Amino acid sequence: MSFIIEKEELLPLLNSRDIRICDCRFQLGFPDAGYNEYQKDHISGAVYFDLEKDLSGQIQEHGGRHPLPDLKTFKDKLESNGINNDTVLIAYDGGEGSFASRFVWLLSYLGHQNVFVLNGDIAPGGMRAIRLTRIK
Repeated sequence: MSFIIEKEELLPLLNSRDIRICDCRFQLGFPDAGYNEYQKDHISGAVYFDLEKDLSGQIQEHGGRHPLPDLKTFKDKLESNGINNDTVLIAYDGGEGSFASRFVWLLSYLGHQNVFVLNGDIAPGGMRAIRLTRIK
């Protein structure tokens, strides 16, 4: 199974009720940068997932810099954003792929079947092109 989806594959799916776009942009060392970018511009309808607040748990003695999040809290965040077992999820980040991939890995770990990383950089022009195809 491929966990990658191309922009061209996403475009025809954007108006589906079963699709949820997840913005996972983040910059290590600048924890507010990803959310600030999300506030400036994002794919229409995308919800933001923060590496440290949503995709990681509290740092303990063991578990590394970004341990797994509390799964109930994570599940609550998903559900509060209209995400359920039937939702097709497409995650993107600033183009590096690591933060969107973490989201995909977490969802796969929880048994979610339809979760993908959007391939490539989501530059402002790319978001604009995707937004224009989505019916308001």
